[in-house]
Amino acid sequence: MDTAAVADLAKPILCVDTCSLLDIMRDPTRETARAHERQAEIDVVELAEAGELVLLMAQQVETEFHAHDQGVQDEARTKLRKLSEQVARVNDITAIFGSSQVLETEHFEGCVPKARAVVQRWLDQLHTIAPGADIHSRAFARVNANRAPAKRGKESSKDCLVYETYLEAVAKIRAAGSASKIVFVSSNTADYCENRSIVKSEIASEFGALSIEYAPNMAAAKYALGFTTQSTFGLP
Repeated sequence: MDTAAVADLAKPILCVDTCSLLDIMRDPTRETARAHERQAEIDVVELAEAGELVLLMAQQVETEFHAHDQGVQDEARTKLRKLSEQVARVNDITAIFGSSQVLETEHFEGCVPKARAVVQRWLDQLHTIAPGADIHSRAFARVNANRAPAKRGKESSKDCLVYETYLEAVAKIRAAGSASKIVFVSSNTADYCENRSIVKSEIASEFGALSIEYAPNMAAAKYALGFTTQSTFGLP
């Protein structure tokens, strides 16, 4: 789907960063994992399936996702297995002290494949945006100038390629007459925000010029896009 076709749909638009796509199936035992964000990830793709919004994916995001897909799944499985082993050990110890109650963890085994199935639904709805001829040079110049999301001491070329691809695509969508809400979601707040809450000034300026909103997670993205209800989607 080209940018003119996206504009013609007159629907809210979500531009997705790699980390936010991978977040759907990341290790749920992490302290930063939040149930309402996982619910929002399901809600948003369901809205896309219903034709209520458009999901865009920079070509670099697609490349990065496939490079990290299996590794993220493997890590989640490993962490859940470790948690199950810990629970089993606690069950054994509490039984010695007379407890007849047992915490069950068998259902943990289905978490990763079900999460990956949700990711596949996302992949089926995402429209890939290829970078223009000068986007690579613009991304390289951004890295050299240390302009966010570039960060001194970090290899930032891929982040800048994703960012510049979306800037170009949204500029074309706006030029085609779209006044739709457009949101960029990235949980990579270290590169996009000051103190993880305020968008960095250069990004705020560039996003503001194109009426793009930044969201640090899928729950915030869903709200920014104007959707507030929870889906009734259920996993088998």
